[in-house]
Amino acid sequence: MRVLFLNPPFHPRFSREQRSPAVTKSGTLYYPKWLSTAAGVAIRNGHDVDLVDSPAAGCTIQAVIDRIARNNVQAVVCDTSTPSILNDVSVIEALVAAKPSLHVLLVGRHVSALPKETLAMSRALEGVAIREYEYTVRDWLAAKACGADLSDIEGLAWRNRGGEITVNSPRPPIENLDELPFVSEVYKRFLHTPDYFYGHSLWPLVVFDTSRGCPYHCSFCVYPQTFSGHRMRYRSVANVADEFDFVAREMPEIKTVMLEDDTFIISKPRTLELAKELIRRGNKLPFDANCRADIGADPELLSTLHRAGARLFCVGFESGDVEVIHGMKKNNDDRRDAKYHEEAHRFVRRCQESGIMVHGCFMVGNLNETPASMNKTLAFAKKLKPDTAQFFPIMVYPGTTAYQEAKDRKYIQIENWGGWLTKDGLHNSVVNLPNITHEQLVSFCDRARRSFYLSPSYVLYKVKQSLRDRREFQRNLKGFLTLSKYLLRGSQHEKSGVAHPTQGDGHLTQITSTQAGD
Repeated sequence: MRVLFLNPPFHPRFSREQRSPAVTKSGTLYYPKWLSTAAGVAIRNGHDVDLVDSPAAGCTIQAVIDRIARNNVQAVVCDTSTPSILNDVSVIEALVAAKPSLHVLLVGRHVSALPKETLAMSRALEGVAIREYEYTVRDWLAAKACGADLSDIEGLAWRNRGGEITVNSPRPPIENLDELPFVSEVYKRFLHTPDYFYGHSLWPLVVFDTSRGCPYHCSFCVYPQTFSGHRMRYRSVANVADEFDFVAREMPEIKTVMLEDDTFIISKPRTLELAKELIRRGNKLPFDANCRADIGADPELLSTLHRAGARLFCVGFESGDVEVIHGMKKNNDDRRDAKYHEEAHRFVRRCQESGIMVHGCFMVGNLNETPASMNKTLAFAKKLKPDTAQFFPIMVYPGTTAYQEAKDRKYIQIENWGGWLTKDGLHNSVVNLPNITHEQLVSFCDRARRSFYLSPSYVLYKVKQSLRDRREFQRNLKGFLTLSKYLLRGSQHEKSGVAHPTQGDGHLTQITSTQAGD
């Protein structure tokens, strides 16, 4: 089939795939990694594939309609997110109105968590892929190509000709990740790499995974709960090293690789094996990775990782208050909570001693948050002294424990998916705690951001770093030019208002995450 994999139009540079979808204050824009991997699988299975990332490329709905007509596209696989779902459904309705024969499958975390509710939003929606969707998309395309029955496709929710919505049996997680194509090959074929930017990474960059899953059960973390699960699956060391080689050889403009595993260092022996293989191959590409502060403070491992190319770890420190850490179930063993902040300081110190920088992620508004605990978090962030930091209000996704807890306690105040964003597409919190409003959460994050980034010691540190390394100067300048206007005026929560799309009836929602570009 001729199939378009679509990251649909919305706000310019709306970062849909990151853990907290929004237009970011640092200019961060995530690659459509999952969508691109699914496109690569479709190519391998003989389909005529196109891929459009509208927020990155600046494509309008009309431009997408024209592209579908010009290429005689028969099917669209459309990415979604919670704060954009009303928009995404309206985009699909426009595409189907322009070409009624078009087959449409929605993918993404929001529709994965709420498949029936999503399909009920519009008759233009045919199906939804649940959880990891590469092989569900493959089988759906094969069935559509020959008119086969959809009832045996695992991981699919769909509407039959009578309008009845059916949810098929779940699809098991992909066991052999080496079967999947290199997502960087798909980026090279369809995307313009300079469009993508992480505020903490060298630019331009590419993004891929070395594993899927996370054994931890943080209440707010969306990917393990709605997509990849809690059981670890790994690409082979050789397969990962081969993709590093591919990027270095075929994409010479790339300055760094971001490893978007939920948590990079889970198995220390496997991580050490990968580091040694990259060293053996003479890897010259720096890499950044998501990491926990309490599992990677082994000086020998960190030193070896640095020699292999490790440049920065993106770490979800979350809160400076032990009770808040306990409430979010950050550690699988509650006895570790009391030592969590001590381990965090040790991890940052040992990373810095090994030559690895740290990007710190901090979140306020968890269910047992207080004004005092928020101030502890800001003090914690400033004492840790990470290279960069982001501060988020709580944003609880459908499908997560945090969302259900907030909903059960009636803490979610806006009954509209569009309430997750301001009219400009910035993050907005809709969680009102008993003693803290969602406006106060947003306001605190603005204040914390200013306090962290405008402190004289931090400014001096950044000036020295920029003078020492031209690449870091480029990264610092690009991030600062975008962030500076928000440091001055904040999120303008009260002035700009919240976007309230009228499409659909909306549902209680909000987002969260750490480890995403602020």
